[in-house]
Amino acid sequence: MADFPALYADAIGYDIGGLNITDEPTIGAGPVRFRHSLRTTGGIVRLTYENLTQTQMQEIRDHWIASDGPHRQFAVPAAIWGGALVGQVDSVFRYEEPPEEEHLGVFFNVTVTLRMLFGVNLLYILASGTAATRTVAAFQSFAFTGNAPFILDGGDADRTDPAATLLLQGGGASR
Repeated sequence: MADFPALYADAIGYDIGGLNITDEPTIGAGPVRFRHSLRTTGGIVRLTYENLTQTQMQEIRDHWIASDGPHRQFAVPAAIWGGALVGQVDSVFRYEEPPEEEHLGVFFNVTVTLRMLFGVNLLYILASGTAATRTVAAFQSFAFTGNAPFILDGGDADRTDPAATLLLQGGGASR
């Protein structure tokens, strides 16, 4: 996926999200809090642009369409932040909602809301063979339900280890 267009925003708003904590009520005392991870989630960044030209506005529209709206992740060039550290260095983003446009004759104001994605993003591609070369059978396991066989393409993972069972390895992963 292509990076977000390198357009300098007139204003940047941050919501750093929150910790993964839930509160459970107790009898006669305050709530008991459970922390589920060491990371914050739900970070939002709002980029506000004023007086964009038609060409600049079209760059944002084309990027929204190319990223399938909120479905694909992408990087945001560091130049947009003006040297500020926004999230982690390796953070990727998704659109939280469609860009909000305001038409001012030949110029445009737009607000773009992005969600920060933290952590390791794994992508497994399930590839099936042709119907003529594979025998199809009902299949159900911990992670998959459907028709067997499932082929997990692990990229650089070690496929020669015959003792491994129910082991999912991503590219370059090791046990």
